[in-house]
Amino acid sequence: MADNPKAGTPLPAESLALAIALADTGDLGDAGATLGIGKRTAAARIAQLEREIGVVLFDHGGKAVSLTRAGEVFIAEARLSLAAAARAARLARDVAERAEAIGIGVTDDAMLGPLAELFADPAWIEAGFQPRLLHAPLDAQMAALAEGEVVLVFAAPPLPAHPRIQHRQVATSRWSAVVPDAEARLRKTASLSNLARKPLVTLESERAALAHDGVLAALQATGTLPHVAQVAENWAGVIAMVALGLGSALVPSIVAKRVAVAGATVLPLVEAEDLPPWTISCLWLPQPTGTAAAEAITLVKTRLK
Repeated sequence: MADNPKAGTPLPAESLALAIALADTGDLGDAGATLGIGKRTAAARIAQLEREIGVVLFDHGGKAVSLTRAGEVFIAEARLSLAAAARAARLARDVAERAEAIGIGVTDDAMLGPLAELFADPAWIEAGFQPRLLHAPLDAQMAALAEGEVVLVFAAPPLPAHPRIQHRQVATSRWSAVVPDAEARLRKTASLSNLARKPLVTLESERAALAHDGVLAALQATGTLPHVAQVAENWAGVIAMVALGLGSALVPSIVAKRVAVAGATVLPLVEAEDLPPWTISCLWLPQPTGTAAAEAITLVKTRLK
């Protein structure tokens, strides 16, 4: 058979499927039936396929149609080609149906409280979002937000001032005292004046200036200058240091309930209602309408209040 100028042109999947069916059945009628076409149409399409590639694939001289040596090679590759196409289609469907990951930044384990509420929301579950958490300081979270690595950032004030960044307060908490177990055996509650006279464990000013300064101001208002014995990067670290007997701490109640450390006891604070509450806000950048990111932001705005 003469060389065909179309050699190398991709062949239709239907032609490959018909050739494979003919190789399997050895009969043009049966092969055509597998594709819903008649014997004459099947014969014409096989002839057209052989003309397109310039090679005789089938020997029609016997009772059953058989493969030539060239046909054997062709059919083996055709099977691989159709299998690869089927796999490509399956992978594409899997990707299309796969729940989209939503990057969420948290600056402290304390932010996981509102997230638990969000993840349990029926609307979030129905949307099928898969959260991908990034735990990092606020400056790193802002960079991740700008680069699109995260869609939402949960953080405590002070919040960055940026004309495009939007935010909403999503949780508030009163304050509790966290003291070493040995001290907790002596009282059922704690007061600011009592805490001000003891070594204090608090957050690093560089990481949480508002919380750090607010705790010191509340204790100083009792007339006693507190002694900061230890500082920690996050609330879990503060409570761990209290458990080691290094001091006592004022901690948001929502944090104290979630971060339990052996050796540290949470006591109600007598003046809790008199102190400004600790707050958690969610920050985001506007996203294109109709995207999964925009839907996730809408859920935060409507569900977490």
